[in-house]
Amino acid sequence: MTIPEHIGKYTIRREIGKGAMGTVYEGFDPVIERPVAIKTILAEYLANVESTSAVARFKLEAQAGGRLQHPAIVGVYEYGEDADMAFIVMEYVPGQQLRRLMRERGRFELIDVFEVMKQLLSALDYSHKHGVVHRDIKPANVMVLSGMKVKVMDFGVAKMESSSLTQVGTVLGTPTHIAPEQLIGLPADGRADLWSAAVILYELLTGHGPFLAETPASVLHNVLHVDPAPPSSLDSSVPAVFDDLIARALAKKPEDRFQSARDFTNALLAAFVKSKPAPAGGAGCKAERSSPSATPRRDDRGTPAGKRPTGASAPLPLPPETLAEIESSLVRSIGPLAKHLVRQSAMQARSVEEFYAALAENVPEGVERSGFLKHVGRLTAAASTSAPPTPGRPPEAAAAKPVVVFDPATLAAAEKRLAQYVGPLAKVLIKRAANDSGDIGELYHKLAEHIDSEPERREFLKGCV
Repeated sequence: MTIPEHIGKYTIRREIGKGAMGTVYEGFDPVIERPVAIKTILAEYLANVESTSAVARFKLEAQAGGRLQHPAIVGVYEYGEDADMAFIVMEYVPGQQLRRLMRERGRFELIDVFEVMKQLLSALDYSHKHGVVHRDIKPANVMVLSGMKVKVMDFGVAKMESSSLTQVGTVLGTPTHIAPEQLIGLPADGRADLWSAAVILYELLTGHGPFLAETPASVLHNVLHVDPAPPSSLDSSVPAVFDDLIARALAKKPEDRFQSARDFTNALLAAFVKSKPAPAGGAGCKAERSSPSATPRRDDRGTPAGKRPTGASAPLPLPPETLAEIESSLVRSIGPLAKHLVRQSAMQARSVEEFYAALAENVPEGVERSGFLKHVGRLTAAASTSAPPTPGRPPEAAAAKPVVVFDPATLAAAEKRLAQYVGPLAKVLIKRAANDSGDIGELYHKLAEHIDSEPERREFLKGCV
């Protein structure tokens, strides 16, 4: 099929891919001057169904997608028709399919598993609350951008397809990610999406699909009748705590699974917390700390705080507390990877401007990125107005505030509580807050700043200070 030069007002640059219903192109909006993705209904499929009905459902799905404004969902900009086709104009996502990333990596590190699943389930939670069920969640419909940012594509496609188009899709692919109730023709709700998300979780943890078989018929049999092997039995490095989670998430009956994406997320978070080695002691938030100590603090690599590795470029003119605040701001956009990106960019950047530009590339374009740049700009301005300490003499504020070493059981208890709200990031935040806090109350208030929800923040602080 010849690639059209234009679709509507959009210039067509190239074909991105072709699916059961139509072709997806990369286009360019000459008015706003931005790249877009354009999905069309192929003429040969329109010939096999009632054209008016197919176009009507395509339009309804475009309207549904347009209502979903979420960072982890590909945005829908416009619906259009001409004499030959109907098309949907969408956000162009410069990333790669999760399926390709899985093939390259095999199993994922736990922190990356958490990042992908947290964003995927957040997207599903949002879409389900807005009355949209995807029904075709699979790695090929999940895009991964830099910084492990996730974008879910093609919402509602399976729901809108006619019977003939659905048959074509079934022939072209094996139903490894389709919930049992969908396979036998029963009505499917959001719990079918969660089942599909659980298949992805299994693949991320083990590097293998739970229902793979040599033939489509065997796959169908496995999905409907066979419980997959526990993840830890396939890979001993997978914590056994995920076995029960997977068993529930892939239950054959919808009522036996997680009933909402939020429930699934909470269970996933609890599993990650439990997968960490249990610290000695079990003191609560009222536990006593040890007496202050003058022992120099060290970072995660054992290097004294403030030192840079041998061979690194000249240090950026930013104080450690400013870098810590920048990391905290970046965490809100990309999660735990912020720590590594700030460290790497600070080592490689030749100027503050280059440092900020490198970090901003990992923040979604638009309001979120501009907000990040404004925030770090204010931090830099505040740092530049502070008088530098006299050489050879520590700042008066630091001298007046003794270094406090908290009891390990106290920190372990605080980390466990915080992990219920921020996940594995708690381990990073607890270290920094402990270094900057003079007492248990200050420690918990610093930790609470990283909890976005006000009710959850109050719950975290309740009874601890």
